[in-house]
Amino acid sequence: MYLFLIFGLPIGFLLLVLAVYPKNEYPTTSRAYSRGLAAFIPMWLIARILGALVPTVYGSFLLTFHEWADRLLPYAAFPVLAFLVFYRPGERLVSGAARRRLTAFYAGALSPVGVCETVRLWGSTAPYPLFFLPLLLAAICLLMPKVAVTVYEGYGMVLVATFTGAAAATFAASLFPFLLFGRLWFPALALVAVTGTAAWFFAFPELMRRPPVPITTES
Repeated sequence: MYLFLIFGLPIGFLLLVLAVYPKNEYPTTSRAYSRGLAAFIPMWLIARILGALVPTVYGSFLLTFHEWADRLLPYAAFPVLAFLVFYRPGERLVSGAARRRLTAFYAGALSPVGVCETVRLWGSTAPYPLFFLPLLLAAICLLMPKVAVTVYEGYGMVLVATFTGAAAATFAASLFPFLLFGRLWFPALALVAVTGTAAWFFAFPELMRRPPVPITTES
């Protein structure tokens, strides 16, 4: 029952690496993933502290605020801050490599979440943590590198719009427990579809980028 929660993200990322990542980047990808794993413990502790500050109100829209503080906000924001401990922003890498490395770091930071959530929720059959949360973790891994790069490169209204959009998106994703508790299945599934489409649209073109092939002329 908990297999998708535990293994969904790690296996999904492995398939992503095999399908998208160049083989010559495997060592740096493995290193970024391992460093992401090291960032998990402080992220988990911060998430538990934030979650404890916002009360759980089942059946109320206020449940959304608890979910945002307890999971979605720290899971989305902390890994990119931890990334700065291990890497210098603005490194000049080949096309697409920086985005792939940050995605690997996010996957490493979020992969242990499933195991810890299983221990935390043992005995629960609620559909949100078992089936929807792993999908949200995957979406965070794909979308947040785009946000991080835009924040680093942006300024003025672009910066404000990016912060606002990211906060709104993570808050919207926090609606899942409230929607599922109220048995509002159609809006919940529609939100899944929108999240998956956004992850595909914004992430995959960047992950697929490669350096241009040099043009050679025959003499």
